[in-house]
Amino acid sequence: MILEKALKILEQPMCDQCLGRQFGQLLHGYTNEQRGHLIRTIAAMAIDQEKANPTVDYANFTEFTFHNRDEKKAQKKPCSACNGLFEKLETWIAKAYKKAGKLEFKTFLIGTKPPFALVATEEQLWERVGIDYCEPLNAQINREVGKQLEKQFHAKFDPKRPDVAFLLNMDSNTVDIHVNPLFIAGEYQKLKRGIPQTRWPSGKYRTSVEQIIAKPYMKTTKGTGHKLHAMGREDIDARCLGWRPFILEILEPVTRTIDLKKLAKKIGKEVRVQHLRYATINDVRTLKEAHPDKTYRIFVMTKESFDKKDIKKLATLKEIRQQTPTRVQHRRADKRRIRHVRQIKARVVNKKTLELIVRAEAGLYIKELITGDNGRTVPCVSDILGKSCTFRDLDVLAIHF
Repeated sequence: MILEKALKILEQPMCDQCLGRQFGQLLHGYTNEQRGHLIRTIAAMAIDQEKANPTVDYANFTEFTFHNRDEKKAQKKPCSACNGLFEKLETWIAKAYKKAGKLEFKTFLIGTKPPFALVATEEQLWERVGIDYCEPLNAQINREVGKQLEKQFHAKFDPKRPDVAFLLNMDSNTVDIHVNPLFIAGEYQKLKRGIPQTRWPSGKYRTSVEQIIAKPYMKTTKGTGHKLHAMGREDIDARCLGWRPFILEILEPVTRTIDLKKLAKKIGKEVRVQHLRYATINDVRTLKEAHPDKTYRIFVMTKESFDKKDIKKLATLKEIRQQTPTRVQHRRADKRRIRHVRQIKARVVNKKTLELIVRAEAGLYIKELITGDNGRTVPCVSDILGKSCTFRDLDVLAIHF
């Protein structure tokens, strides 16, 4: 069956690479070029025995001398499947190397868009001889170019987690590069109020946690942009004294090997970071899926007065029915959620001020837990105490991840 298929293929001029590709899924440990040479040799032997199809193109056998055939030596022809493409791969390797320029990367991926005419020719061949055991043209180009680029760049071909991806477009005679982001994971504290977590589109705030953290890393990596992914977010007017996990995504970095800890020292005093490490896109997904409890501190105030009896009453705050707060309705779906207060501790600071330490389920809005938000959060501190309450100085003390 293999010999029969090979002889059909050899009715057209075929190089060893492309002949071997048609049997690429047979025999581990051989290159397609080696497979092609073996199959061509066996086919030549069968022809010399006069047991083979004489309709083969003898341009496929210019390296052989037959005992039982007196045909004149045929002239070698270009391969009908690749048109000599594999002999020209050095040109594409040089293009890819030049395109990479000063990009630093440890892993890469190759993608190829072969000439449309060759794709059509390959499909016609498969219709004639079948597709059993074959390997497509672009797969072999990717592998052969990849092997050479591994040597030139001292990098590894990695289809799962490439730092960069090369696209060889053989119709337009171009090489494009897609540079994948660099992900840096860590934990941050926000020590100053009035700073949003991410860049404010309107420019209302001069900076953000994202911009403060990103600045030294952007300068060193020469990236084109950045995004901050975090395990939740604190309000602009709140501090985050507990360490919040985050991942900084740097777009299209030129440099990827950097001293994470050294650069962390260049971050301003308003934000601190720790436990820095390199991360992946899968880590971003894991971060986004996490919904840990959080512990808050908030000061509650009233025009009336607080006493120790009020502290006991607060212990009844357990299950909270919370409609989307009025202040975030413009960017959140308006729906009712059930959230839980895990623990609440209170301390009378003075007659008109309580200090609350609240551990709450993820998604519970703490400010509205105090005021009730005109009946949208039930029960609330104001209702439980029977006093109109306001608040100040909200801090996130811990994220329990």
